[in-house]
Amino acid sequence: MLEFIKYASVAFTSVAAVTTGWLQYEKFRLDGEWHIDTCTETADLSTYVGLHLAWRVFLSDDPLSAPVVGDGEKIQEAFKTIAPRGRYPVRFVGAKEINRISLTGRFEGARRASTGRFELAPTISRRIWSGYFPFYQRNVDILEGTFSFTAGNAKGRARAVRLVEGEFDAPPFECDAPERPEPEIEPETLPEAPVTDTPTEDTPT
Repeated sequence: MLEFIKYASVAFTSVAAVTTGWLQYEKFRLDGEWHIDTCTETADLSTYVGLHLAWRVFLSDDPLSAPVVGDGEKIQEAFKTIAPRGRYPVRFVGAKEINRISLTGRFEGARRASTGRFELAPTISRRIWSGYFPFYQRNVDILEGTFSFTAGNAKGRARAVRLVEGEFDAPPFECDAPERPEPEIEPETLPEAPVTDTPTEDTPT
C-alpha cells in the first residue's frame, strides 16, 4: 500500500509539473501587436502630471525562457493621434515571470532619448481558477500596472492591450489631468507721472 501511495504521489507530481509547464507556456504568449497607454500621476514637472501617451508596439518572445523584445512608435499624446512624421520610435527588452512582465524601453525624442520601465500583470478578471493550480492566465490580452520614465521622473499607471487586426476589445483608458487653479491676475497700475521742476499751468508758483 505504501509503495502504491509513493508511486501515485510521484505520478501526480509529474503530471502537475507537466501541466504547470504547459499552462505557463500558454500563459505568456506575448507575440503580436500591442497598444500601450500611460497616464502620468507624479513628476518633477507639474506640466507632465495628467499627461497621456500611447505607443503601438510589436512584441516577440519565447514562451519559456528567452527575453521579451519589441519595437514600436509613439502614436498618441493627450488622446490625440500624432502625425506620422512626428512619431518617434521605441525599443523594448524585458522578461516574463509567473504573474508579471517587466519591460525596459528606450524612447527616442525630438532632442534626446530617454528610458523607461513597465511593470505589468494580467488583469484579475482575466485569470481562471484551475483547481490545483491557482490563478493561471491563458491567452493574455490585457496587462495593467505601472511605469516610470527618466524624462521628468514621471511615474503613473500603464495598460497594454493586445491588438487584433489593428483593433482591441477593452474599455477606454482614462487619464484625467488634475484641475489647476487659475493664475491670479494683478490689476493693471498706471505709471507714475514723472517729477519735473518746470512750472506748468496747473503747478502753483
